Amino acid sequence: MNDAYAPKYQYADIKTGIKISYVELGKMDERPIVFLHGATDSYLSFSQMAPKTAAFGYRVIVPELRGHGKSDKPLGSLYTIETHTADIHALLTMLNICDAHIVGHSLGSFVAQKLAAEHSELVSSITLIGSAETLTENPVLEWLLEGDEEFEGINHVSSLPDDFLIDWAASSNKDTIFIQKTFDHAKALPIEIWRSVFGGAASSCFADPSDITVPVQIIYGTDDIFFSKELQMELIAQLGSDSIHFVKKNGAGHNTHWEGNLGEEIAEDIVRFLKN
Repeated sequence: MNDAYAPKYQYADIKTGIKISYVELGKMDERPIVFLHGATDSYLSFSQMAPKTAAFGYRVIVPELRGHGKSDKPLGSLYTIETHTADIHALLTMLNICDAHIVGHSLGSFVAQKLAAEHSELVSSITLIGSAETLTENPVLEWLLEGDEEFEGINHVSSLPDDFLIDWAASSNKDTIFIQKTFDHAKALPIEIWRSVFGGAASSCFADPSDITVPVQIIYGTDDIFFSKELQMELIAQLGSDSIHFVKKNGAGHNTHWEGNLGEEIAEDIVRFLKN
C-alpha cells in the first residue's frame, strides 16, 4: 500500500483534555507548515499534498481535529471553531512550536484565521483553501443540518445513507484508493460526530478578519458550492493584512487541493507564497 495511506501516526495528550493524532513529515529543523483539514476529513485530506510540500524542504505537520481520524471523539458537546483552535494551539505549544505557517481547508481555514487573529506571535502566514469570513447563514451548512425534500438533514437522521456519502466523497481525483478511503472515513464517523462538527461550526464565534495581519494566501476553486467568489472577496476586503495573494483554480470544487491532480500544483503555490 502507498505509504501516504499508511502514515506513521503520533499522539499528543494536550491540555484541553483530549488526545490528538498527527503526522509529521520532512526536515525537523525547518519552520513547520501545519495543515488543518476540513469537516469530516482527516490526515487523508492532505495525504497526497503533504509529502509533496515536505519534498520542497519543509517540515510538515498534519493534525487531525477532535472528532476526526484517530483523534479523540468526545460526545455530548459541539465542536466549535474556538474548541478546535484551543486544541491546535495546545498541540503546537506541546511541540514547542512558536513560529508556524498554517494551511487550512474549509473548517480548518476558520481555525487558521482564529489562530492568526488571536495568536499572531505563533503564526507566520496563513493559506486558506475554500474559505470565507463566516459560516453564519451559509445555505449549504443550513441544508446539511436541516435538509430539504430529498435529504432529511443530519439533525434528523440516525445514520447517513450511502448515496449521500458517495456524493460527499466524490471528486475528480484519479486515485480510486483515495476516493474509497475518503468514503470509508466519512461513513465510519458516528452521526453524533457529524452533528457535533457541523452544529459546532454553525454556532461558532469567528475571527475578526481585521485582526489578521500576517500574510494571507487564498486559494479558490471556481466551482466551490460552499463559498462563492463573492464570499472570498468579502473576506479579502475585511482582512487586516497588507500582503494578500489570491489564487484561482478554474473548474475546481470545494475540495480544491484534491481535485484532479491539483495536489502538487497547490503545494507549489504554497511554497511560492512562502518564499515571497
